[in-house]
Amino acid sequence: MGIVYKARDLRLDRPVALKFLPPQLSANPEARERFLQEAKAASALDHPNTCTIHQIDSTEDAQLFIVMTLYQGETLERRLARGRLPLAEAVEIALGAAHGLAAAHRAGIVHRDVKPSNLMLTADGLVKILDFGIARLAGAARVTHTGKVVGSIDYMSPEHARGEEVDQRTDVWSLGVVLYEMLSGERPFRGGNDQAVLYQILNGNPRPLLEAVPDLPTQFEHVVRKALTKNLHERYRSVDELVADLDEGSADELSRTHSLRPPPARPGPSIAVLPFVDMSPEGDQEYFCDGMAEELIHLLTRVAGLRVASRTSAFQFKGKAPDLAAIRERLNVQTVLEGGVRKAGNRLRITAQLVDLAEGYQLWSGRYDREISDVFAIQDEIAGTIVETLKVELVDKLGPLPSRTTAPDFEIYNLYLQGRFHWAKRTEEGLNKSVTYFQQSIDRDSGYARGYAGLADAYLLLGVYGFAPPSEVMPKARQAALRALSIDDRAAEVYTSLGCLEAVYDWFWGNAERDFKRAIELDPRYPTAHHWYAINYLTPMGRFEEAARELKVARELDPLSLAINASLGLLQYYARCYEESVAAYKQTLEIDPRFAAAHLFLGRTYAALGRGEEAVAEVKAALALSPGTAEMEAALGQAYAVAGRQEEARRVLQELGARAEKGYVSPSLVALVQAALGEREAALAGLERACGERSADLAWIGVHPAFDSLRNEARFQALMERLGLGEFASGTLVLDRPSSPQSKAPEHP
Repeated sequence: MGIVYKARDLRLDRPVALKFLPPQLSANPEARERFLQEAKAASALDHPNTCTIHQIDSTEDAQLFIVMTLYQGETLERRLARGRLPLAEAVEIALGAAHGLAAAHRAGIVHRDVKPSNLMLTADGLVKILDFGIARLAGAARVTHTGKVVGSIDYMSPEHARGEEVDQRTDVWSLGVVLYEMLSGERPFRGGNDQAVLYQILNGNPRPLLEAVPDLPTQFEHVVRKALTKNLHERYRSVDELVADLDEGSADELSRTHSLRPPPARPGPSIAVLPFVDMSPEGDQEYFCDGMAEELIHLLTRVAGLRVASRTSAFQFKGKAPDLAAIRERLNVQTVLEGGVRKAGNRLRITAQLVDLAEGYQLWSGRYDREISDVFAIQDEIAGTIVETLKVELVDKLGPLPSRTTAPDFEIYNLYLQGRFHWAKRTEEGLNKSVTYFQQSIDRDSGYARGYAGLADAYLLLGVYGFAPPSEVMPKARQAALRALSIDDRAAEVYTSLGCLEAVYDWFWGNAERDFKRAIELDPRYPTAHHWYAINYLTPMGRFEEAARELKVARELDPLSLAINASLGLLQYYARCYEESVAAYKQTLEIDPRFAAAHLFLGRTYAALGRGEEAVAEVKAALALSPGTAEMEAALGQAYAVAGRQEEARRVLQELGARAEKGYVSPSLVALVQAALGEREAALAGLERACGERSADLAWIGVHPAFDSLRNEARFQALMERLGLGEFASGTLVLDRPSSPQSKAPEHP
């Protein structure tokens, strides 16, 4: 429909989009005048979902042009080229377009050419409708004597294709086609040529959406089917009616989960560092390769203006052939760094290459043959080269690479890398191994802050996951964290760990919030700080809306983190929004169907819904994927009880008792099964024992649905007081409280 230039308004000194219309569209004086009138009407629209027209004019030789705001982002057409959209994203885009169309219709303007290339997804998450009035200039679509049709055939309504007068219902049809394509990844009316497509629009029926997308909620099938009804009297009379049904469907199926989905955005200056490949003859350098990538991520996150994909998101692609399109779509980054490490004796060969994901070409590559002691210099050199390359090739506003603090001895660093490698496995064996390596690193250098921070994290997770008695490991976690702070008091990671410790073990709620906020202040781009603040403090406090906002930030920083995505479901579970919780866990399992924790939490949610057999199936799926922990066994016992399989639930209680004789089992897990069986006195006694042991999982007892049957008991209310959760002592949850309970615990140095 024309040629668009990026231009500059010299008078107001601003970038704009300048669109020249082809001469054949404006040669007819009557059509020209009609377009000018409609374009003027469109320019008067003031709505977030419509493009802004600054000026309509013509050149001295009668070339018609319009001047519009220049939007950063991508068209829906380009987004669809990467595949069909998740339900929440498709609904969000459809609603944005519908709201913009409704505003235009109220102003008496019918777009007539709604299609993906006319829907811009801006960098700040808005949908902008482009090209109002231009389709009108082209005239109503008609088949010419040459067999061609004027207009965008695939999105035309039947009445438009027949050349009849159209009203706002033609835009309803076109939006229905767009929604069908977003949900299914294919257009509803297809053919080998334009004539075949027209025939299908006029006479055929699209493939049922539920056949193309079997897991689609039925209400969305209804919305699309009604929008694509050929009979004008049966179609939605306005986009407002469509919006009402779409809003109802999204409220039923998506609710808070939809609101937490980050808006689509075009990546700015950004990079993902993939795990390096171990090319050593022995194949025993995986920990070193992972550490190389982690260190580069750590260095690059300190560059102002550069967004770096977090470790957990980037490492989702570990061990897979690089799929550049998938990396770009799922991590929303502009570039990717990949490489390999070959170690032989004291020699290293490190290769690296930087790739532009949009174009697929290599921006830079390098090879380093050095002594192993030069690894820090190599890391600095690679990071510095990346920054300079991005400045030249993609953006000139990046800050410099900050200088590194004094590097430790390589052997100390190597021990630290092995500690983090085993810590990341999150298994009992892995955490115990990480303790050994971190301890060895600080034994060699008592001033090594990162070693103490790692040791604190290892002890902390041993207690949180119930692998060791809290009274045994939590004080060690605190001692290591405080030692790390005494060496480096600006480490966001350490404040995050302290906040978690103070929440789930000390129940010093005021101190916990202070340290979480300090961590976020020191490093707003550290996803774990937002994540743990949300799930370990705000959620136990019942401040669910605040927790949702923090989890949204965490997921934007680390979109493929399984833990963060699962925590969205956990938050909904504690908030009693069970259907939304189920949807969030299923979305997590779309990222990785083998993520045992998501199956476990999904089973617990099914139990809360009273769907006992489904709960049993999901917990068993978790047990099949991961070594059975006491938490999983307790969840299975709860599921059996909900399913009415009392004998099997009691057998789980016996197994937990036998397990406790060999190792640590939190009494609160036993109480979980007892509460499900209706054994109230036994459950209360178990919770009291857990409180005496300071079991970490008690932190969520104030919001935990599994213990709702006990809330009116005086013993339960007394327990809440001991935990500093007295405001939860009544049976009613208090959401978004104005302040959090403050403990009188002394502040740490």
